[in-house]
Amino acid sequence: MHQYCLQLNPGKTQLMVVGPPKVLNNIHIKGAVLTSGICIRFVKFAKNLGMIFDDTMTFKKQIMEIKKDSFRLMRMIKKLRFLFNEKQLKLLVNSLIVCKLDYCNSLYYGINESLLNELQMIQNAAGKTVFGLYKHDHVGDTLKKLHWL
Repeated sequence: MHQYCLQLNPGKTQLMVVGPPKVLNNIHIKGAVLTSGICIRFVKFAKNLGMIFDDTMTFKKQIMEIKKDSFRLMRMIKKLRFLFNEKQLKLLVNSLIVCKLDYCNSLYYGINESLLNELQMIQNAAGKTVFGLYKHDHVGDTLKKLHWL
């Protein structure tokens, strides 16, 4: 790396081993020391371009972070709902919540059913937020009206 004038920042450099849980349980590595004496720590999660990657590539932590942030934003929007008309609410929800669902959504290909249901739950709640529906109201027609299906 020195020949290309590159250096590692030991405080920011992370190393993650990716694989199925059975394989990861058999690996017992505590850290890596480079020839320059820099020690790199192993992590179970790494964030890159706003996406949280985990060592089994399930994206569970990423989806839970999206869920937490989305529901926090929806609670704030519901408190201020009376200030906006339906068109403005749709714009707000699209720009603050739906964009989080759309960002890097191709990485979610092949995730398990329960995590896919979490993403669908966020989308359903966002639709209910726009139209002021209650928790147990049906949301199918609402998503079609918003063109989110």
